Amino acid sequence: MKEKINRVQELQLELIKNMGFNSFNGDKVVKDLIRYKELWEGVIMDREAGLSKKDIKRDFISCIDLIKLRDISDDYWNVDTLFILSSRKDDEKLELLAKSWDADEVDWLTKKELGDTHDIGESPTNKKILRIWWD
Repeated sequence: MKEKINRVQELQLELIKNMGFNSFNGDKVVKDLIRYKELWEGVIMDREAGLSKKDIKRDFISCIDLIKLRDISDDYWNVDTLFILSSRKDDEKLELLAKSWDADEVDWLTKKELGDTHDIGESPTNKKILRIWWD
């Protein structure tokens, strides 16, 4: 049985599908994500806004980035980073899939990098987030 994608996730995928810039091909990414739905629990695309470690004594912290609001009237969704919450069924396969999308960076976010501001839950499966960034 094919896994059902909920309405909120469908909206995210629709936004991603309609994006295209530099080497990012939203249509291809979404087709692959749907084909391999068993590899992930959730997907969003956004921008990273961070402060340096010396500023906050943490490796990474996201903040709101209002550049998307600035550009929305021009019908442009200003994002560059895809975040995938892994299902932990096959993280190696998920990472290989992401590397096929011609991104500039593909890496796993660690709990240390996420800090206390990102509660992705603690469970026996130790959930992980894959970060994919295009310049």
